[in-house]
Amino acid sequence: MDGLAADLFIGIGDLREQSCRFHAEIVSLILFSLAMASDSMRAVGSSGLGPGTVLDGKYEILTRIGAGGMGEVFKARHLHLDAFRCIKVMKQELLADSVFRARFLREARLATQIHHPNIAAVHDFFVGDSGNYMVVEFIDGRTLRQWSAAHGPFPLALAADVASQVLAGLDHIHRRGLLHRDVSPDNVMLSFDADDRCVAKIIDLGIAKDVTNSSVSADTTQAGVLIGNPKYMSPEQLGLLGDGEQIDGRADLYCLGVVLYEMLLGVPPFASETPHGYIMKHLTQAPRRFADVRPQLAVPESIENVIFRALEKDRAKRWSSARELLTALAPFLEAPPGTLTRDDVDRLRGARALPPHERDAPTVADVPLPPADDDAFQRAWEDGRSSAWREFLERYPDSPRAEEARRLVEEATAFEAATAAEAETAVRQFLAAWPDTRHHLEAGILLAKLKQRTAERAKEPGDWETAWESGTSAGWDRYLADHPDSPRIADARSCRQETLDFELATQLNTPAMWRAFIKTWPGGRHRIEAEIRMGR
Repeated sequence: MDGLAADLFIGIGDLREQSCRFHAEIVSLILFSLAMASDSMRAVGSSGLGPGTVLDGKYEILTRIGAGGMGEVFKARHLHLDAFRCIKVMKQELLADSVFRARFLREARLATQIHHPNIAAVHDFFVGDSGNYMVVEFIDGRTLRQWSAAHGPFPLALAADVASQVLAGLDHIHRRGLLHRDVSPDNVMLSFDADDRCVAKIIDLGIAKDVTNSSVSADTTQAGVLIGNPKYMSPEQLGLLGDGEQIDGRADLYCLGVVLYEMLLGVPPFASETPHGYIMKHLTQAPRRFADVRPQLAVPESIENVIFRALEKDRAKRWSSARELLTALAPFLEAPPGTLTRDDVDRLRGARALPPHERDAPTVADVPLPPADDDAFQRAWEDGRSSAWREFLERYPDSPRAEEARRLVEEATAFEAATAAEAETAVRQFLAAWPDTRHHLEAGILLAKLKQRTAERAKEPGDWETAWESGTSAGWDRYLADHPDSPRIADARSCRQETLDFELATQLNTPAMWRAFIKTWPGGRHRIEAEIRMGR
């Protein structure tokens, strides 16, 4: 019987390990995306990684190519394959948060389900003492935003080609029960393949949503947290959903409609200088007609109708699927999607260089570009950091918006200080000093999060007693879900596991199982009851 007890003891340990893995699988979703910030490149990032560092014995860091709120992105070389890779590195200070670690691994798991020529491939991911890393396909190209900054608005045939390739990738994602939720000019890259064909690839599944998994069917993020970029978000992502309704693939089609509008006209359908302004306009205003934005632009009315249907606020009136919108764009293609060569792209762009008397009518490529300082101001606004505003002032000291930029440096500096303090008083002081400014909405979100944390800490002792008295794994599950940052989190997990083992022992109800339970949990909450049951 002692041998059987030992076997049962091993079984309980295996169950405990499986239970922990299962718990990690159902951690709630939250925003996790790495913004590609090429204007703030540095050779060595805050992670301490730099040229020559070798990760996992095979990825040599070459240079940093981007950074964002959650981490950094590096260009690396696979030492054994002699191939370039992109390494996404999660910030060290986030590693202490088990929720963020779980989200990082969830992104990797979701990405490994995706294999499509218009979606950046995920090659590898691993967790180390110095950080969590994801290894993704290195794309030698530009984001749509970078392409527009360099070349201006897209010619219609090229815009339709790029959008069609993006739709092919979205169709692949949607048919696997996933949503991207952050389709934007920063998350689509253009490059040329070995045959010199223009290829569009969706990047960054950091906030993708699995709509088929009931355990994550709804987002349970902190109060007020928005999932996505407000400039490109659908009304339903901003809360325009009925009771019991869920976001579906039509949200991604709306986001792409915003992107396609901006590709063609050089400006988005809604203009605002604040995230709150974008939110209100997505929810309440119709997009601006092409003729009102670019009166000199001659484009078929039919493409405007296609885009405006994608931008319907009522998703029931939008295109029903990525494939349906792909079919609607077909008349505007010059060739099958993904077959335009570099020469084709140059030829389409070259219409801009023709003298006026040789053109039949103004084309999309004829739209005048905004002043460089306006474009740089917009990029700094979207970045939001004080360093971005200082860089703007260094590059454009005589800009008509320099005074406004100096004020925004002060505002961003104050917001960064309030964020670092992580105290309700500091955030309230910021909101009082800087009403209706660039970071007002973010500060409100942070304040809601801090209030929630304070409330959770206040009720934590009572919830602990409730879980202890219940003596059930469900009770400890509720405690862990409500208090993920509790200083007693390790004890709570131990109590939960002890309860799971007790429930298993109760189910099997053999003397050997009870001996194994008492041996494993000599000081556990259920020890006395286990001894009583063993003696029966």
